[in-house]
Amino acid sequence: MRKRGIAIIGAGMIGAAHANGYRTLLPRFEKLIPGCCLHTVCDANAAAAQKLADNYGFAHVADDWRAVLDNPEVGIVSICLPNFLHVEATTEALKRGLHVLCEKPLALSAAQAQPLAELAAASSSISGTVFNYRRIPALAEIKNRLAAGDLGDPVQLMVGFQCDYAADPHLPHSWRYEFERAGPGALLDVGTHAADMARYLCGEVAEVRGAISTISIKSRFLPAEATVGHARGMLSDEARPVDNDDVMSALLRFNSGCQGFLTASRVAIGMGNALTVRLFGTKGTALFDLLKPSSYEIALFDGSGRSPFQSLYNVPASPGVAAHVAVPHDTVSVGYGEVFSMMMAEFLGCIAADRPFSNGSIADGYEVARILDAIQLAAMDGKAVKL
Repeated sequence: MRKRGIAIIGAGMIGAAHANGYRTLLPRFEKLIPGCCLHTVCDANAAAAQKLADNYGFAHVADDWRAVLDNPEVGIVSICLPNFLHVEATTEALKRGLHVLCEKPLALSAAQAQPLAELAAASSSISGTVFNYRRIPALAEIKNRLAAGDLGDPVQLMVGFQCDYAADPHLPHSWRYEFERAGPGALLDVGTHAADMARYLCGEVAEVRGAISTISIKSRFLPAEATVGHARGMLSDEARPVDNDDVMSALLRFNSGCQGFLTASRVAIGMGNALTVRLFGTKGTALFDLLKPSSYEIALFDGSGRSPFQSLYNVPASPGVAAHVAVPHDTVSVGYGEVFSMMMAEFLGCIAADRPFSNGSIADGYEVARILDAIQLAAMDGKAVKL
């Protein structure tokens, strides 16, 4: 019987988000999950692993993720490695009977993701893909209102994820800019979240009608020193080509007949980390912008010819607020860390109750991979691609 020590595999910036979530939630779950503790941070960069462990209270550090998975003290693991290692590490964790939460994207392609989805479905372990934006109270409320019929039938969805982390041409080259190790660029990195949000709100995608891909910064210099995440650093004199997309746009049609427009960019200057949703239905419209995460706008048809928008802010009854926000008062802002913790609380809650993690499962990661594959194919061939 494995104990339930928690391990973070990958001590980069997203590993810190997982570590913070587990530390915040530990008092809530250490009695519900016997043996639950902050056990190990693992990274090939020993200094990065030690720093993360020290910052968040993990007892051990390691540099070999396979050895961590073999440790009988470890029973819960977050996979926060580079994209090309997600499938291998998650597969090995599930084979060992661990509960596992894998960062997005689940895989570089649907062909890679499918066997993993089949393994997860057959496993008794609790597993999931990191689709943390589903837990934003405003977006969860839009979904609930759509399901309740307040917006009528969805007619058109515009969803985009625009970032500027790669807008500086002097950022060093890394695995993120190589198709072989990162897969598609902006499409896989942030478009994964946009595609998941499209499914979350409007259901399955029937086909991609067309797509356009652009590489706007065609080469980058290799770093002269170790860097983490999107950090700047000294550059060498050796340049390498960028062979995955900086910008991607796609036209979708859902099984329901709703049409969608999906965009992803890593070079949108000034946008930071901006998920936007515009959902138009037969009875109303809902708008959301991650730069204003604690509210959404809604306009409902009232027959007056005006149907004005109103802004609705978080209240204690909003999804997740009363249970997870430190000050669950009307209009109190919700931040990235709190939303991330909401997802991790759901993951740990499923482990404690021995029930599937269905709101962002490995199967959801596979379905998103199918959409992203279709978008890539449509961009290359210029033809419609059915899913």
